[in-house]
Amino acid sequence: MFLMDYHMHSLNSSDAHDEITTLCDKAIARGLQEIAITDHFEPSSGNEQYLQYNGKKYFSEISEARQRFEGKIKIKSGVELGQPHRFSKHSLKLIEEYPYDYVLGSAHRLPNNVDFGEVHYTPENLATYCAIYLLELKTLAQWDHYDCLGHLDLVKRYAANYQLRANLMDYQEQLAEILKIVIQKGKGIEVNTSGLRQSSKECLPGLDIIRLYKELGGEIITVGSDAHWAEDVGKGIPEGMELIRRAGFNYVTVYTNRKPTMIKIGDKPTVFTRGGLSA
Repeated sequence: MFLMDYHMHSLNSSDAHDEITTLCDKAIARGLQEIAITDHFEPSSGNEQYLQYNGKKYFSEISEARQRFEGKIKIKSGVELGQPHRFSKHSLKLIEEYPYDYVLGSAHRLPNNVDFGEVHYTPENLATYCAIYLLELKTLAQWDHYDCLGHLDLVKRYAANYQLRANLMDYQEQLAEILKIVIQKGKGIEVNTSGLRQSSKECLPGLDIIRLYKELGGEIITVGSDAHWAEDVGKGIPEGMELIRRAGFNYVTVYTNRKPTMIKIGDKPTVFTRGGLSA
């Protein structure tokens, strides 16, 4: 089985704990063939430029890692843009300035700047927060400068901390509309395995949403651990790949210079075009 991890964070993210080289060592030890290191660019109201992120330093470390691990693992440059639809000017400036291979778009915050992870979820307010999240996700999906949407049902991760299950399939009409936008724009979604090691005990999204995406015509799909510690690199990736397979996909997606290539699970790369697959 082809093993990739397209979502992880190094010390270039303020909430992560390990150097890029340490992440690479762990990825190789876990048998991964390809990784993308997607450090946070996380602007917010009052911190629109997000000066904590140093793109020059990040790319210098990526270059060093590629030289050090050449022939052992493919290392792709990436970034996780937090709510770029709300901070488009600075998000666009970043991805135009630096030659990323892969751009992950995520909705982490409510319109009032509060992180979805900081909300106290209750049976009474869960539906409200799911509705807000779906509206944020739709606006993000319409923004045209990401490659894949990250952890599509993020609310599930946090609601589970309060013994609540947030299931976006309860809002299937709105969810399908978002997925159709993603597909029409030639973008994709990620299967984020972090939920397997958190309270929800499920990937984000789960099998039902991945199947809906496939049924609607979705083709582009990645998988990532969302590791913030080297120890979590690659965790849940085989399970995530199996979910993708069970949903009816024969291919996963990797990126070079923002261009997607489809790799048959357990096979050699196949070039992807918006019209489908070609040898």
